[in-house]
Amino acid sequence: MPIPTDGSWPPPAVQPAYDSYRDWDAWYAGDADRLRNVYANRVGDRPKTRPGQRAGGLYGLVSRWLWGAPTPTGQRDGRLHVPLPADLAATSANLLFSEPPTLDHETPAVMERLEQLVEDGLATLLLHAAEAGSALGDVYLRPVIDLDVHPDRAFLAAVHADGAIPTIRWGKLTEVTFWSTVHEDGDQHLRLLEHHEVVNKAGRIVYGLHEGTRDKLGRAVPLTEHTASAYLADLVDADSAQATGLARLDVVRVPNAGPQRLWRATPGLKYLGRSDFDGNEQWFDALDDVWTSWMRDLRLARSRIIVPEYMLQSLGPGKGATWDADQEIFTALNALPTQQGVGITASQFAIRHAEHKATADAIVETALRHAGLSSQTLGEEGDVAVTATEVQARERQSFTTRGNRIGTWAPALADAIELLLELEFARRADLKGDRPDPVKVNVEFGDSVSEAPETTARTLQLLSAAGAVSTETMVRMVHPDWDEPQVKAEVERIKGDAPPVVEVGGALGALAGNEPPAADDGPPDQE
Repeated sequence: MPIPTDGSWPPPAVQPAYDSYRDWDAWYAGDADRLRNVYANRVGDRPKTRPGQRAGGLYGLVSRWLWGAPTPTGQRDGRLHVPLPADLAATSANLLFSEPPTLDHETPAVMERLEQLVEDGLATLLLHAAEAGSALGDVYLRPVIDLDVHPDRAFLAAVHADGAIPTIRWGKLTEVTFWSTVHEDGDQHLRLLEHHEVVNKAGRIVYGLHEGTRDKLGRAVPLTEHTASAYLADLVDADSAQATGLARLDVVRVPNAGPQRLWRATPGLKYLGRSDFDGNEQWFDALDDVWTSWMRDLRLARSRIIVPEYMLQSLGPGKGATWDADQEIFTALNALPTQQGVGITASQFAIRHAEHKATADAIVETALRHAGLSSQTLGEEGDVAVTATEVQARERQSFTTRGNRIGTWAPALADAIELLLELEFARRADLKGDRPDPVKVNVEFGDSVSEAPETTARTLQLLSAAGAVSTETMVRMVHPDWDEPQVKAEVERIKGDAPPVVEVGGALGALAGNEPPAADDGPPDQE
């Protein structure tokens, strides 16, 4: 797919995906105005009531969601949003990267570069990328050289799914166009496009700056037309392309989950990653509906005092009446003093907090389960101290999902780091320094839940008593983050601190090197 030159934007082939990205982004952002824009089809500042809101079927059902209903005329909009989608995406990312993965290689020069990469904020980049991938379904990692940011090295950057138009063949990324809006003035949009591709086994990036409208790409303009792209004019050739120096694509795609449900039979979209929000939109809306109802109960249950009009103190003709200032709310009643049963009345409705909470908890549990997470992962069971074994038993679904996603992220991260090393090696003349040979590094994810020291010690004691574990294995169990030299040194120290070996000999267990005592055969024979 060459870089687009005109026509609709986004291209019609990916429009279904971008419609979903718009919905998921509104839930992820948690902005009430954006949710109203998405589901109520707002025009300007006035909501438009669509015929579909009175229709049947799926379209009518979606239109009648909480956020699909128009704002009641003459009333304030009391709809509330619960940030469950954002919490879900953050929790999914924390399951993977709350503890940064371990990067390892036997070459010292490569290890030094990996440590520098970690110091540059790799852990934060991965955490944020995984969160965006959870919300939108895909995220892309790419190595970047920007001498104004880091004059001596490359760094990794992440691109979200709603800023990419990929070409995927048999589940593999073959080319991709990244885009961003660099200027917006009313309906005028200035977009910067960069198309990553491989031509004749040589990777390159083709840049283009286009001036169009909200839904039209528009005409191509020189890169110098905007400061965000002016620096690229000195880097590209006559075809507006820049060679990467690599023999392969310089982008790695990381799908969040699969298989794709929405577009599994749609060419070009069936290989896209699946968002954790996919199919959860109705539960997000239902949860907001429950909380809106709960808060409505609170408003309606405010204590009110209803008094007959004759009990109010008149302030004079045309000036109304008043009541004791220590009281709160008064409602005037047109009643005669002689009427039976007319007096001061207290009004306060019940707050159905138990029913609302039970309903909200059930909705949250359903939404999390649909995303492959356990409700305990979000802290629904309180902060009671439990062992790691109990945690894994309660959160089995979350740990299963984590294992599946580690299987996606580990090779993708190793591939992205190898690309970075390849790019630095190819551009070593510009970066001015020796660069290690590009290699595939080892990526290991640690356990997200660690055993307490007391539990580990008890386990080691039982294994040692049974003679089923060596000293080296025990050291590795106590210090899983240690490398090989540290483990070997600790084993030698333990052997040096051990007491002298005692061997058991005979029935009394004499020290090694002593003969066992002679058997007592009684007094010597008398002659």
